[in-house]
Amino acid sequence: MARELFGGAISMYIPPSFGDVSDVRNVPDNQEVFTDVNTDQSIIIEILQFVHQAANEDVARYHFDSVATDNKAEDFSIIHKITQLTSQEVPNLPPNTPMYFCTGQQSVAKFNETDLNAHNLVSIYLAVFRFPNYDTDIVITYNIPILIGATSSSRQTAQEGNIQVGLEEFKRMLATFKVNNYDLFAA
Repeated sequence: MARELFGGAISMYIPPSFGDVSDVRNVPDNQEVFTDVNTDQSIIIEILQFVHQAANEDVARYHFDSVATDNKAEDFSIIHKITQLTSQEVPNLPPNTPMYFCTGQQSVAKFNETDLNAHNLVSIYLAVFRFPNYDTDIVITYNIPILIGATSSSRQTAQEGNIQVGLEEFKRMLATFKVNNYDLFAA
C-alpha cells in the first residue's frame, strides 16, 4: 500500500518496518524521511531545485556526490552503476520524464563519531526524477548499512542490511511512486 507524502501530493510504497522520522524530530519541508531502527536503514524523499549545471545523464552522480557531502562521507567515489530508468520501472510518471538510477557505497560515521572504526559502509540506491517545467528534481535515496564499524554507535542496536532485499524494496518504491498533485512544485 502506498503512503501519502507531502500532504498527499505524492504517494509511494514505504516498507512497513520504516517509521516516519518527523514523529521524533523536525524534518525540512522539502523532505520526507523514514527509518528502520532495527537495521539503521533510511529512506529520504527530497524535492530539490532543478540542477541546471548537470546534464540529465550526469545528474545522478551530482546528487550522489551531494548526499556524500551532506553525510560527511569519507569515501564516496564508489559508484557501481548509473542507468536511465524506464516507464516500466516507474510507470506512474509521464513517459518523457528524465529518470535516473544510481547505486554506490559511502563510508559514513553517525553522530559525528570521529574514530575510524566507527565508520559504517553504506550501500546507497538513488533515483532522480527531473521536472524541468517545474524547476524541480526529486531525489529518493535508500541507505542500507552493509558493514557496521566496530566502534559505531549503531553496532549495539542495528543489524547489517541485505542489499539484494534492499534493491527489491527500492524497485517496489519506484514502481509505486506517483505525483498526485503537481501544484506541490508551484510554490
